[in-house]
Amino acid sequence: MRQDSPKAAPPPARKAGPWKRLHRGWKVLIIVVAVLIVLEVAGEIAIPRIASSIVVNKVKDKYPQAQDVSASVSAFPAIRLAFKDYSSLDVKVSGITIENINFKTIELKSNKWPNGTYTAVVTPGEVMRFFTTTHSYVLNPALSLVGNKIQVSGDMDLGYAVAGITAIGSLTPKEGKQVFFAPETITVNGIRSTGQAVDVIRNVMTSNPVFVIRENLPFTVTGISASGDAIQVQGNVDLAKALKVNL
Repeated sequence: MRQDSPKAAPPPARKAGPWKRLHRGWKVLIIVVAVLIVLEVAGEIAIPRIASSIVVNKVKDKYPQAQDVSASVSAFPAIRLAFKDYSSLDVKVSGITIENINFKTIELKSNKWPNGTYTAVVTPGEVMRFFTTTHSYVLNPALSLVGNKIQVSGDMDLGYAVAGITAIGSLTPKEGKQVFFAPETITVNGIRSTGQAVDVIRNVMTSNPVFVIRENLPFTVTGISASGDAIQVQGNVDLAKALKVNL
């Protein structure tokens, strides 16, 4: 009599995975938290982009002639931007005219509206629009560039004669609105005793501002330097008054 071979043992039961073993309430909680994290990450990316686009459109609407307008706004958490509260704001514009001054480029930065700083590139003639020359010791002053130096020229009343002067050097802002000229060379014409005149002119330049920033401008100046064929100006700015937009 033939004996049947024993039957193979059934495979062991597979254990349920961690997810299946979780209580339904925990699963719901995990899914909700995951969705919230995804939404938060998406918001941190999307909200600053939307805010930056809004700033660009506001500037373009106010200054349709402006070119190459870009903006970057950031905050953490990004939801702060919904309340116009940001960590940093950076606006860059080319070919914009603000307060009758045409800027080749201007970059505005801020950590708290409306206070900000700016770095602008302008031609020498446009820089003169920053200044009032009413109290300048140079009559009918003109500003131009000589290499990487700044040239100031005009007439100057020396007390005993009016001399034509041309001085090459650098501009040094003081106290926000005042700008002094530090001459490296001084050329005098129109009078005989030029040696004595140079000493007088140098003393006057050392102790008096050659320019004063116009009082109605929302800018102050902390630095002026030659940059190629233009002049770079830096300082502080009231963004609301300068851009005339509400963010």
